[in-house]
Amino acid sequence: MKLTDSTIKLWLSRCIGFLLMVTGLNVFAGNLTASVDRDTLGLEETFTLVLRYDEQINASPDYELLQKDFDILNTQSGTQMSIVNGSMEASTEWKIALAPKRIGKLLIPSFNIDGAVSDAIEITVEGKSRKPKDSDNNVSVEIETSVDAAYVQQQIIVTLRLYTTVGLSGIELQPMQVKDALVVQLDEKQYQTKINNRPGAVVETRYAIFPQQSGELIIPSMLYQVSVNQGGRDIWDRFYGNNRNNILRLRTDEQRINILPAPASAAGNNWMPAKSLELSEHWSTDISALKVGEPVTRTITIKADGLTAGQITPLDVSNIDGVTFYKDQAQTDDQKSPDGVVGTRTETIAIVPTKEGTFTLPQTEVRWWNNHSQMMETAYLNAVTLKVGSGVASQPATTGPNTIASVDENTSEEPVDTSAVTGANTNQLQIQQVEKTPVWLYVTNLVSLLIAAFFAFKFLQQRRATESNRNTHNHVLRAQQETETQAWGEVKRQLADKSLTGLRKAIIDWGRIYWRAPDLNGLNSVAERARDIELGDELRKLDEAIFSNQNAVPDLDKLLQILANLRRDKQKNNNADLTLKPLYPN
Repeated sequence: MKLTDSTIKLWLSRCIGFLLMVTGLNVFAGNLTASVDRDTLGLEETFTLVLRYDEQINASPDYELLQKDFDILNTQSGTQMSIVNGSMEASTEWKIALAPKRIGKLLIPSFNIDGAVSDAIEITVEGKSRKPKDSDNNVSVEIETSVDAAYVQQQIIVTLRLYTTVGLSGIELQPMQVKDALVVQLDEKQYQTKINNRPGAVVETRYAIFPQQSGELIIPSMLYQVSVNQGGRDIWDRFYGNNRNNILRLRTDEQRINILPAPASAAGNNWMPAKSLELSEHWSTDISALKVGEPVTRTITIKADGLTAGQITPLDVSNIDGVTFYKDQAQTDDQKSPDGVVGTRTETIAIVPTKEGTFTLPQTEVRWWNNHSQMMETAYLNAVTLKVGSGVASQPATTGPNTIASVDENTSEEPVDTSAVTGANTNQLQIQQVEKTPVWLYVTNLVSLLIAAFFAFKFLQQRRATESNRNTHNHVLRAQQETETQAWGEVKRQLADKSLTGLRKAIIDWGRIYWRAPDLNGLNSVAERARDIELGDELRKLDEAIFSNQNAVPDLDKLLQILANLRRDKQKNNNADLTLKPLYPN
């Protein structure tokens, strides 16, 4: 058989495919990530490790190496489904409650699931667990601030803790409000510890506070309302306060922090106090081969640790002869973690060259204040050179000297009517004319191109605004129902995962949307709103299972059915209100 080039390529591709199948079965393995809710804790405290694999899988992690330094107290697993851009996505998650075995720097090892490997995580275990200042009481609260003094707009971390050595059936904390400051709640978590050699629990809530003016910042006393589990009482007594003996009202101390104005060294600069600040950029195409009139997009991202996106100053765009800039609306995002807020501002700039040549965009600089070094620093992007070629196709040159045909010496001197003489052999004066495109035509075409590009940009911008307004009008009436549906979906997911802590938070979040009550802060308030004895009983069991040492376990199936019936009754009335009215009524 004759081997042709196509035959060789076919067999070669089959061999490569076979080798990949045999030796690279895990090439397309999913992504595995690991995270913890706390990385610094006491020897007698607990924390939670979360492993997340971004595909649905039946495999389980191997905990053998983990058990070297940690005791495994509890494990939970579940699969989450979501729809992104019309396609179904699934992920598998494992939650492992851990307690350290010794003091020091401990390492959570990497996990390997179906070829995907997670990063190792270092945990710092201190000798003593955190103890409440008032350790004589069964339930106590405290407040802690990250600094005693700060600059205006600098992030301050405020931590509230509730300690208990007795079972609690409910905890409510009033919302934090600070005058002349922006308050962002970061997270809330629970963990176990020992208090005076007794088993106890800690509920920790963190906030980021950004003072907006200098002077004395007052963080007011925060009120906790705690229901101590005593048992043997009527459900209405527990939830509506007919028996007040089991209700504790605890307040944290008021805190005062000195807020300094921006230092003199920052005068004349945009004031942005942060832990760190980074600049990055992306170009939509190769900037070394641009054409006149063809736009290119430059995207610049500013990421600041310790600032919200709203605190990041917009970038200035310098005017350059031969280049036109069009700034789009900036995109902002805030990521929250126990360590604070990380704000991101993304600016998109359309750049249209208007003539040939080489143009240099100056260095992009952002001045910011480093909270650690207490100095002004500069983040920058290097200067950029744009090489712009002609946007008009070149034409072959036809220029040259005019040629004059010679006159035959034997030609008669008699006059000849040249207008009537034709043919190649005719002896006559011939002139070759070369046409040259006038400069004004190039200029006119270029100006027309720029005008067209400008109006095209404005047209697209207007169309986006019109579509946005139309979509807002079409969806505003359904936004509430969609938000409630998402919150309800989170309740069902937490029920499926049997995550009691997550279920408690999901029910409270759903209740705030369902009853339009942003001040609803606990399961007690949910029971009050519902006026359902069975629901109140199950919610009480849920709080007891989380916050007490008793073995009260709610009937999750029953809880889901009660909530579903409550939701269904109200939806019947809401659906009638969601019918869209015509834009132009008769």
